[in-house]
Amino acid sequence: MQRILFPENLTENARWWRAGARFTRATGAAVAIGVMAGVMMSGQGALALDRTRTTYLEKCGGCHGIEGQSGQTYIPTLRDRIGTLSCTPEGRAYLLTVPGVSMSLIRDDALMAQVMNFVLFDLGGHSAPPGTTPFTAEEVHAQRGHALSTTDLPAVRAQVWARAIACATNRR
Repeated sequence: MQRILFPENLTENARWWRAGARFTRATGAAVAIGVMAGVMMSGQGALALDRTRTTYLEKCGGCHGIEGQSGQTYIPTLRDRIGTLSCTPEGRAYLLTVPGVSMSLIRDDALMAQVMNFVLFDLGGHSAPPGTTPFTAEEVHAQRGHALSTTDLPAVRAQVWARAIACATNRR
């Protein structure tokens, strides 16, 4: 993790903020959101995240990583990969019926569609096949009504991924 250097002539409020930043390192979330929001002591105004990115960070980033890279866990990495699933109707439906989405605390279907489009197109990079259509609130609502039910999610995920990869390979 890169250290943020502070000028020596900090105001009293900044000194308290610096002490608070040390305290919050244990949680990591406050620091991650602050860094993602562009909060730097450079004299420039802070950049604000839009509602979609903030919602992703709050509801998804803890497991999938703030940049879509979950590391060496059973949680799938999204960065530059997730769009491949949209190659098949089955993969597209999987994205909306997987428990993290279908049972998400994001209950607003329009907001969930925006978050899923951020995941698919922004985090997924060029992994989505050309012509992939964005998710809609109606599609999210319809698919969440059919939540994936399995006792072996990794096996189901592997099968869906295998068919999506075969589809993407055939499209090239």
